[in-house]
Amino acid sequence: MTVRFKLVLACLLFGLLPAAGLSAAQAEDAAPEEAVVPVKVVAGKLVVSCDVSTRFRRIPVTLFVELDVKSGLRLHNQAAGGIRAENRDGTPNAITIHLPDLKIAVPTREHGPEKTYEDFTKFHAPAIGEVALVGSIGSEILKKYHIVFDLVDGVMRMRPPAERDEESIQPVAGSITAPISVTNDLAWFNVRYADGKPGAMAVGTSAYDTLIEEGAAESRGKPAGDVGALTVGGLDLATYVALRPEPIAQIHKDGVVGITGLNLLQHLRVEIDRVNRFVRFTERKPAAFPTEDLAFFRARAEEDGDTTEAFLKAHPKARLAVEAAALLVDQRLDEDADGETMGRALTWVNESHAEDLRATAMLDLMKVLAEAGRTEFVVAAGKVGIESGRKDRYPDAVHKIHSRVGQVLLEAGQPREARRHLLSAAFGMPQDGFVNLYLGKYYEQGGRIRRAYSRYVQASIQPESGPQALEGLERLTGKMPGDERFSVDLVERLVGGKILSFGAATKFKPDAQNSSGRVVLVEFFTNAHLKPAIGGALGNEGMLSHFERANVAALSYHLPAPEMEPLVNELAIGTALQRGVPLDRPVVHMLDGTTQAPGAARADQKEALYNRLRKGVLERLLAPTTHKLVLEGAVADGVVSGTLAIDGPAQAGLRAHVVLAERGVLFPGKSKVVIHRMVARAGLLEGAKGQALEGSKASHAIPFRVALTDVVAANERYLERLAAEGKGKAGRISTRIDPNQVTLVAFVRDANGAVVQAVQLDPKVAE
Repeated sequence: MTVRFKLVLACLLFGLLPAAGLSAAQAEDAAPEEAVVPVKVVAGKLVVSCDVSTRFRRIPVTLFVELDVKSGLRLHNQAAGGIRAENRDGTPNAITIHLPDLKIAVPTREHGPEKTYEDFTKFHAPAIGEVALVGSIGSEILKKYHIVFDLVDGVMRMRPPAERDEESIQPVAGSITAPISVTNDLAWFNVRYADGKPGAMAVGTSAYDTLIEEGAAESRGKPAGDVGALTVGGLDLATYVALRPEPIAQIHKDGVVGITGLNLLQHLRVEIDRVNRFVRFTERKPAAFPTEDLAFFRARAEEDGDTTEAFLKAHPKARLAVEAAALLVDQRLDEDADGETMGRALTWVNESHAEDLRATAMLDLMKVLAEAGRTEFVVAAGKVGIESGRKDRYPDAVHKIHSRVGQVLLEAGQPREARRHLLSAAFGMPQDGFVNLYLGKYYEQGGRIRRAYSRYVQASIQPESGPQALEGLERLTGKMPGDERFSVDLVERLVGGKILSFGAATKFKPDAQNSSGRVVLVEFFTNAHLKPAIGGALGNEGMLSHFERANVAALSYHLPAPEMEPLVNELAIGTALQRGVPLDRPVVHMLDGTTQAPGAARADQKEALYNRLRKGVLERLLAPTTHKLVLEGAVADGVVSGTLAIDGPAQAGLRAHVVLAERGVLFPGKSKVVIHRMVARAGLLEGAKGQALEGSKASHAIPFRVALTDVVAANERYLERLAAEGKGKAGRISTRIDPNQVTLVAFVRDANGAVVQAVQLDPKVAE
């Protein structure tokens, strides 16, 4: 079971089954005065397994415990979304951290380094029970408690702050008790060098190595951190750990010496009492100085690749071998090393990792090398990673390596070798966007147009590769036979079953009992990058398949949030402003401008949303109308022209609208909607405002005419204007209008914005 699956499953189910006898809330309310929280050190980080919840949902998570990081509860966006940490308008929901014997209320979460959380989960999932590492608990929370770290027993003891007690700071047999000061939320205690010079050291848990301030070490002529004794009371901290020199962004009136790490806490129990201002150290595990750690710090201080490689040869299984190998690659890049020398560095990276993570590690290294512009080493690293791929914990790692190597080789002019790697990647990841994109490029270079076209189609439905794939399809359009040229209809046939779609099981049959002759206008405000939006789009698609054009006319308006995209235009934004739809959360359906239905939903909610839309349309179909619209139009030589005829009683404040739309537009957004339906492109009667109807007339005949190239140019100019205003940039892919997809939607609104009647026409397209 994957980490993501467990997280999602827990979001849905966890907490629904309380323990027998007591409810979950009752069991937690019966908490003892001191909470004993199991913790453990995994890959140099202190982690705790717990639950987080809001009033909506509760999920199990793994969190870092970071006493020296000035933060509260940090959460990955995915976990925050799982518990609805924020409402749609951005306001926070209160969160509870459920530790053993202790519940901690947090008013809001903070954002953290999400890639760090993701990488930690990827590399260390088994060690954390396959429950994703999604955030951290920092000093803003931990400072409120009297805390004892006892890592030998694998626990963190937490209780409310102690009462003020002058006697508590008195010495305890077998322990060292020292006064503390609190600066920047950190607890600092004084230490002394061997020459008696004092300084301040903070208690920390965010790093494994105990740090010595880099400048302090260098000032003593010890850039590797081996400054000798460093004592608090009669306890010499330097006998337990090798001090790691690093810059420390903290200040203290007594001068910053360093911050304790987990390697020290694995020997000493540490009690922190912020009320009575003391820290107490008790030895739990005898000192055993880590000579290999010091050897690495000395090698690192030399800043020389040969010295680092010598360390790896002498200590190939050292705790810091992975870091040393990564450092060696950086140094060889700086030295502009030859292929043989770099090859050895790549081998060290591979061998320093566990066998079941070597391909995964090499894939990450390939990204670093690509960013450095060293493509020849990307290929070399990939070949090393491929050899380790069979044993990797993540089966896709080796396929991703093949993909990246193939891309590099194709761009380097080695198509035959590139094809071999790309086909290997396609075997393991047949739906991958970039694999199909580069196979398309390979076949296009070789003149194999049909194969290239097929691969580009597969790539066009993935957000990451879609824009480049669409460019490829447009390049090949003139080279394909007429019935196989690029179109939304062709793409839809070719990717059938590979993209999400939804069709209603029944068709609406109008009669005198369920319809009054009204055509209902359904307007959908959305964005191609909105999450979760796919359920809204699928529900809309189902509604379109249930009703005929004689009963429902539909339009979708694309707005610029959460991210700009090429289907945004002036008509969409103008209509949203008129209808009171917020531009920052464009997820709503409007029926005849009078009633609303949701516009965003998860994929599994599509049927419920479809049913709601269907019910709303059925109610509107029964509302009588006094107006009749007749729409005529055609497309010839790239020009759309026609006439809207309106008959009905004269009424002040009526406005007529004719909207040029496309039945389907291919644009693979982050919402996972690939084909967008009924996309509004332009308002042909005074834009979003519409043309006022003379109140004294009962009949109107309104002509319209526009060139598709003029619509495209106007929309692209509008995108440029939005970009200049800082609203975000969007590419020009999908701004072109396909004459064969053109449809016209006409409607009349009253002074309050309600639609009195609508009509839709698919105009005839001249050959």
